[in-house]
Amino acid sequence: MKGARAGSIEWGIAGLTCVAGRLPLDRSLAVAAAFGRLWVRVGGPRTRRVREALARALPELSPSEHARLTREVFVNLAQGLVELLVLRGAQRAALLERVEVVGLEHARAAEAAAPAGGLLVVTAHLGNWELACAKVAALGFPVSVVYRGLQTEALDRALFALRARAGEEPGGVPVEQIKLGRAGLPVARALAAGRKVLVLLDQNADREEGVFVPFFGQPACTRSGPVALAALRGVPVLTAFIRREAGGRRHRLEIGPPLALEPGAADDEAVLRRNVARVTRAIEEAIRRDPGQWIWLHRRWRTRPRPGDPVEGD
Repeated sequence: MKGARAGSIEWGIAGLTCVAGRLPLDRSLAVAAAFGRLWVRVGGPRTRRVREALARALPELSPSEHARLTREVFVNLAQGLVELLVLRGAQRAALLERVEVVGLEHARAAEAAAPAGGLLVVTAHLGNWELACAKVAALGFPVSVVYRGLQTEALDRALFALRARAGEEPGGVPVEQIKLGRAGLPVARALAAGRKVLVLLDQNADREEGVFVPFFGQPACTRSGPVALAALRGVPVLTAFIRREAGGRRHRLEIGPPLALEPGAADDEAVLRRNVARVTRAIEEAIRRDPGQWIWLHRRWRTRPRPGDPVEGD
């Protein structure tokens, strides 16, 4: 039964990829946007969770604004899924051409100043983050992406295969994929080899692997290992966020300058918490600019502090 289900998913992905490859790109995106709006209109799964998360994080907005942002969330997700299918097919190059990159000078300068050229690049599930990874690899940057495996193995394999195609363009560099779990040593090796390690630090972490820092005014357990490792190795920490521009057809990837973090985060937990809070604040600021493009489906505040747990900002 499990094998049959996996086979059905793989056939389904192949079929949808074929359809997306035959349609003009703008037509595919328009169909996806219509599907996203319909999903919200009929109250599809997870729509209520998104509204509740928006109301919790952005209480200053009205219910009608929460409803509008909920539509934007599902439209962006639907269009992002279509773009992942397009990245598998013949229109891949055309889609990558639609991504404008600004701030490359920040990455080049930080690369030159880093001990081995390695960088820790913090991003979030904002816009189409998989497209951003593919674009950076196509530009010739040696990228290592730290990812969380999906529960559905067939989908996880499909996404792994998609990332494996990143960098196959002329002048591009293949992407190294590092699975969460025992990622510390592979990340350290990647940084020592001068690679640009992409980490998504906008998801809930277990108490054992994170620290509590403010996120939209509430304590959120956030993975601290990447920031501690960067401090230990003297590696610059940059941010990079991709946004879908008005109309949904083009994207803008913005790479920021290195964050001004305190020294000593490798062996001082209070300093580490402050630095993780600084990184998380940058993520929150990016989300506040375009809240309809973040995945509010995720239970970001699932791990709650216990009495006596240090919480940055208390």
